[in-house]
Amino acid sequence: MKPKNFTKTVLSLLLIGLLAFGCCGSVMAAGGNGSGGGSGGGSTEPLTIVTVTPADKSTEIAIDTPIKLEFSKNVAYATVRDANLKAVSLWAGDQPVAAEITMADDQLEPDLRNFINIVPSEQLKEGTVYTIKVDTTLSSKSGDVLTAPITLTFTTAGTNEAANQATSETANSGSGLNTTGIIIGLMAIAIVVGIVIVRRKKA
Repeated sequence: MKPKNFTKTVLSLLLIGLLAFGCCGSVMAAGGNGSGGGSGGGSTEPLTIVTVTPADKSTEIAIDTPIKLEFSKNVAYATVRDANLKAVSLWAGDQPVAAEITMADDQLEPDLRNFINIVPSEQLKEGTVYTIKVDTTLSSKSGDVLTAPITLTFTTAGTNEAANQATSETANSGSGLNTTGIIIGLMAIAIVVGIVIVRRKKA
């Protein structure tokens, strides 16, 4: 075979190989199901909570600890963002705690699209049990929602001075009432004894 013909043959084979590889790549790409959908999880998977800071039922938590929730899918997408901001709340006992619920822009910070932050308007109180509530209106970019409400608790470190003071005042108030009752009882006994003595003298 002449060198020129050999070169043409090699080039032809290379061209055929490249065309075949390109066709196979297109078929493989078309065969993908695209289940991710940019939602931070497969579209068929349910929306769940992945991590929470502070951890559920944790104690001795510093009052300046950031409060953060991580979910399995994109909860910061534009179409669900506003509703999701209202789905999360912070409570102390049966009282809601004023807080700002924040999320990153999932277009500018895609790595943070699954996170929700809770920023209390005032510093948390020491020695207090706090509850994080997430209702079932929370949804992801793919339209998935929580299957049940989420309730998480944590307790801050230290002593709740206000609660202790209220308890002390209640105890003191009760003690005062007991003392008053004793005095009234003694006075009643004294009156009865006095009446008995007077009647005996008259008799």
